[in-house]
Amino acid sequence: MLVLVALTPIGAWLVVDVPIAEPDAILVLGSHERERLPKAVELARRWPQATVLLTEPVVATPYNCQDCANRRRTLEQAGVAGARITVLDQKVRNTHDEVVAAAAWARVHGRRGMLIVTSPYHTRRAALLARAVMPAVTVGVSPAAVEGGLAWPWWSRRYDRRYVIYEWAALAANVWRYRIPPASWLQRDRHLTL
Repeated sequence: MLVLVALTPIGAWLVVDVPIAEPDAILVLGSHERERLPKAVELARRWPQATVLLTEPVVATPYNCQDCANRRRTLEQAGVAGARITVLDQKVRNTHDEVVAAAAWARVHGRRGMLIVTSPYHTRRAALLARAVMPAVTVGVSPAAVEGGLAWPWWSRRYDRRYVIYEWAALAANVWRYRIPPASWLQRDRHLTL
């Protein structure tokens, strides 16, 4: 039984790539800037009309925003115009807060399509939270590249092992914390195709 669990691709299952046609906004979730900012730059070049949204933690730490002070500068140096970058006013503590802040911004600015940039193992949970919080917005999610790629098997490298276990626990917590039913983990609809 243990061998079966060890060989099950539970890490790969967490990774989704959900494109959307014309995003109005590109939401770069906080932390893991080394991974997420280059992907945000790539997407900003592809969709030059999209606003690039950044979140700000209540208290910045090396775990939730390794490079908060330099994110805007990093994007600008990579060619994203400063006028396109918006740091959301609402301070955040977690992914749910980030999506709530982005949803509020989308309502105020009348935006209907949002592409979320995050780390690969975080994509499924981020997409599910976004769909639950902003059902009127078409949500996509784009995984950032990870140095060295993703490990197979998922437990063979510390980064992957820690991230996969964390994301599975967070998915389970979202069931009771945000009332996201487990059935939605597999659901397909017009807003989110997993």
